[in-house]
Amino acid sequence: MKLWVTGKVLNPNEGSDKWEFVGVFDTAKKAEAACKDENYFIGPIELNDMLPDETVPWIDGYYPLAEKCKVKET
Repeated sequence: MKLWVTGKVLNPNEGSDKWEFVGVFDTAKKAEAACKDENYFIGPIELNDMLPDETVPWIDGYYPLAEKCKVKET
């Protein structure tokens, strides 16, 4: 089962890699609705799927509001 995590990057202007958990949703649309500014991100996860210990890229994770702003500028 695919779920969507929403998080918020803390202190993005300081280059921080810390983030705060916002919620888990059953659709990307609901996860995007929880985003309030360009510092919020969402990404898919599979229920009961264990990831390796080493850091791996979050495939299909993105910042919905930052992406929408980029589209509007062009």
